[in-house]
Amino acid sequence: MSLRRLSPREYLVNLAGVVVSMPVYSHREWAQRPDLDAFALRRARDMAVWAEAKVPIYRELYGKAGVQPNDIRTLDDFRRLPLMDKDAVRAGYPARSVAEGIDLRRCLLSTSSGSSGRMMTVPHLADRFWPYLISGQRMLRWATADHYPFWYRQAYVYTSEYPLLRVPGLYPMKFIPTAADPERVLEALEALRPHILHTYPTVLRDLVALSPTRMSALHLRGASVGSELSTQSERDTWAEILGVRVCDEYSTEELGRVASQCPQGSYHLHEDVVLTEIVDEQGRTTCEVGEVVGTELHNHAMPFVRYRQGDLARISDQACSCGRHTRLLTDLVGRRNDGFLLRDETHLSAGFLLDVSYRAILGLAEDMVSAYRFVQKNPDSAVFEVVAGTAWDERSAVLIKAALASELPPALAVSVSLVPEISRSAGGKRSTVVRDFAQ
Repeated sequence: MSLRRLSPREYLVNLAGVVVSMPVYSHREWAQRPDLDAFALRRARDMAVWAEAKVPIYRELYGKAGVQPNDIRTLDDFRRLPLMDKDAVRAGYPARSVAEGIDLRRCLLSTSSGSSGRMMTVPHLADRFWPYLISGQRMLRWATADHYPFWYRQAYVYTSEYPLLRVPGLYPMKFIPTAADPERVLEALEALRPHILHTYPTVLRDLVALSPTRMSALHLRGASVGSELSTQSERDTWAEILGVRVCDEYSTEELGRVASQCPQGSYHLHEDVVLTEIVDEQGRTTCEVGEVVGTELHNHAMPFVRYRQGDLARISDQACSCGRHTRLLTDLVGRRNDGFLLRDETHLSAGFLLDVSYRAILGLAEDMVSAYRFVQKNPDSAVFEVVAGTAWDERSAVLIKAALASELPPALAVSVSLVPEISRSAGGKRSTVVRDFAQ
């Protein structure tokens, strides 16, 4: 995501939106299930009505399906709307995907990193950005165990700066670019002494590998990672080093913040930001692992209504001990097109491969591995790329290969290769699991 700065007028409008709406959103965080459903249905219906009236690709989609968003009365009615996919939205940009009458000069233009292989630009009305600011504050508050006083300093280590509202003395934030090498990032953190760290999992992995002692000495009050897959086991290890829970969040360029881990570690859906569904391969609602479909409830510049996100997950109605009543996102295993695909059509999810990789590294002595990436070169073989740590020796590759082979199908030949570095994409992300061949 790369966003321009807010103008003075946009800043003031968003500041007013945050001040007025923050108490409402804070109250809704603890609302009962029927109230949450009623709010999400009302906003989703309104967005579908707006999309049909203002956005050509939705007007044509609903016309062909013979459905009228105005007729929606229940969530079951809403689920009868046809699904929208990435290719249609991307191909229609801007003339057919952006709402008619929207001036893109009044928008913040957010561009995805292209994890699905192609970039996408998503405009947001710049003076209506406050819902995302509120959901961001909620995410960081959960990462600090529901204790996020206004004087806490945040270190935001990402690709580009986020257009936060900066009021002197209130929730101060320091942007540190990921373009810097880990040593320079750590030096910046030591100079800032932040209370909260928010960054990519791969950045935190690099920092901890560089110096667990220096990272521990930061005495953080909270840490949050996102935008890339990470495993709970790895986050638990980082938490032991940092002395605080490391919370994950799931967000996308199109839908915004979908879910965040609460202080108890559950992924709560932000149901006042996105109405989230899970569908099977036929597009039917399912209680099993399926594709994430979302309706963003605030972006009138470029609506996303029943939008196929491409990620795989499950939704649970299980109660969380934190007391919130929002549904939980479980079994988040990555993108449908991520992971390894073997010759016999066996699919190994990115989440499973991350767990396998982490267990292989965990079995080594400290400081053997500085960074790693698992790359499938063809249906029969994969390479585990390693940036050697200070303790690397000739036994390390043998141990890694044996650990990987013990958990992976015999049909997949695995080798270990030393590389000087593992670079990031233009969007700042660094995928840990990569399928590097055409299907």
